[in-house]
Amino acid sequence: MMDKLCQYCSGLVPLKPSPEASDVDHSRTVDHQPNVEALLQSAKDCSLCKVIQEFWSLHALLKRFPDIKEESFGSLKLSFDLDEPRFFGSGASWGLLTGSIHAPWHAYIMNFKLTITTCLLNSKASQSSLWSGNDSSMEEKCAIIKSWFTECASNHPECTPPTHQYPRRLVEMGTDGTNLRLVDTTKHGIGDKARYATLSYCWGPIRPLTTTKDNVELFSNRIPVESLPRTFHESIAITQQLGIRYIWIDSLCIIQDDLDDWRREAARMKDIYAGSSITISASDARDSTQGCFVDPENFDSRGTHIVQLSIVTPNDDLPLLVQVHEGDVRNRAETSVLSTRGWSLQEKLLSHRVVHCMRPEIHWKCHRNYNIESGLCFSGREVVRFLPNSIPAEATTRELHKMWCHWMEDYSQRDFTVSKDRINALAGIVQFYGQRTGHKHVLACWEETMMTELLWTRTGELIDPSLALSGIPSWSWLSRTGDVYFDFWHRVMGTKDLNKVDDHTNLVEASVTWTGEPMVSDIEATSLIVEGPIRQFRLRVDPKGRDYSQPWMNVNDEEPDFSNGPIPWRCAGKFDLETEREDDLFTCLLVRSVTSSVKDILYTLQETFLLLLPEESSQGETYRRVGIAMFRGNQTEFGSAERKRIRLI
Repeated sequence: MMDKLCQYCSGLVPLKPSPEASDVDHSRTVDHQPNVEALLQSAKDCSLCKVIQEFWSLHALLKRFPDIKEESFGSLKLSFDLDEPRFFGSGASWGLLTGSIHAPWHAYIMNFKLTITTCLLNSKASQSSLWSGNDSSMEEKCAIIKSWFTECASNHPECTPPTHQYPRRLVEMGTDGTNLRLVDTTKHGIGDKARYATLSYCWGPIRPLTTTKDNVELFSNRIPVESLPRTFHESIAITQQLGIRYIWIDSLCIIQDDLDDWRREAARMKDIYAGSSITISASDARDSTQGCFVDPENFDSRGTHIVQLSIVTPNDDLPLLVQVHEGDVRNRAETSVLSTRGWSLQEKLLSHRVVHCMRPEIHWKCHRNYNIESGLCFSGREVVRFLPNSIPAEATTRELHKMWCHWMEDYSQRDFTVSKDRINALAGIVQFYGQRTGHKHVLACWEETMMTELLWTRTGELIDPSLALSGIPSWSWLSRTGDVYFDFWHRVMGTKDLNKVDDHTNLVEASVTWTGEPMVSDIEATSLIVEGPIRQFRLRVDPKGRDYSQPWMNVNDEEPDFSNGPIPWRCAGKFDLETEREDDLFTCLLVRSVTSSVKDILYTLQETFLLLLPEESSQGETYRRVGIAMFRGNQTEFGSAERKRIRLI
């Protein structure tokens, strides 16, 4: 049965190139249903409008602003933009539709994204089981992975791992995959050209087979295959299909009850993953028992909804197969189960090739291509644009720092079974970034860009403060558990080419002393001294301003005047901890200001500052950070500020 489309959706599908498009970054506004009520009515007959209704963000908007009542939300305006479609030799095509729901009284726009992919019935891509709504078999997936790997190894010199020292231990596979043993590469040479794969997976609550002091000698003769979890078995099978003899699996290649061995290998994660020929990512598995390719009953489908349609276009006799994915399908791996785990970030970033084993389709990422099993293939700098975790070889230091901020924002959202690993699991990324930029590392910050890294703010719910690491200074974002965002107000201001950015605080001294190897040992001492404008303000969150992601504050006991609009405040901010305070007087350190040259805007100046409290037990001008805030206006709030040199702890 063919699906019916309204006049607007018929203009979207089949996807067509825009005559004005000059490059792949082109995005155009498309005509569609004008408001919420019109789309709800159209969804009764139009299959694509029904999908939009299923995936849109209206429910989130109504939850955020409960004063928008059911009788009035139908008039909320809708707008739609379509990224320039891509057409591939496989016969598949791709387009990204961004919808927006406008709530003008709240000065707010809620966005949502849908990926539209299409396939001609008799094309090469249509031969995949995925286009008939079925799963591809393990054999089919292995064959596709092998074709991608062979193409990359033959034609992508930039994806070839560098010459290096091998990991201390590797699992060696026999020809049939049943004869496994642990090889100590420092004692037994494996040759200069030996290749190995790496496995990235979730341990989960079910502990997999591990190497210990008691069994390491036994495993050097034979690893009991019958005791391996399913994920290990399947990753070994994939590795063998690729003609690779060795694989690195953390639970087997690190002696888990030997702290010295663990710290030594944890400090070498950069070299281990950068030296791997391919990283096999069990992206959907919650633990090692679920396999690389998770069974349907164990698959968490949240955020991965796909609706399959079939339509006949006016110029074709054969039906066009259409899939609509919730969100951007190219970011599917970023929302997988594995991407919620802290250790997996560096495993993904440091690898030259990654195959994401996911349902319903596998994804491939190397330095040149991003391939999707359904027949999509994105290449070159375009990959960097939709995958901020991609690292082009020619990236400038400024681009790398932008990536660093994104990595740390991503990292702050991830979970750890062991809280202390929040520092350990950064070791490889820190080494990589330091080598690429030459910057000096200071506890997940960098001396050369310290002012940006000091301007972190919580953006999500505060996770249990008891999970916070001891010994971490208050100025570091690592001192708090939960999502963080860097330089929030500057980045949401937009029109960066029209903004003048000034840093008012200077770094005087920054150091961290470790008891052993940095990032994998204990912190012995820290020091951070800065110099900048300081002034005191009374600040308290206004009850009516709490609904915003960065709550609005009243300054010096001023009362807001709502006669001029719904957002009358001039200060927004957030405390690092949600604790009640008897006193609302804060020492404020101005760090950065942004001045806009855009004409006809209400506010031209934005000043971001830290909220500090004096540390009475310390000598001199010593403070601890308790929050961050921003003034908006047309003149500085720090004109009478005194410039001081202070220590932050």
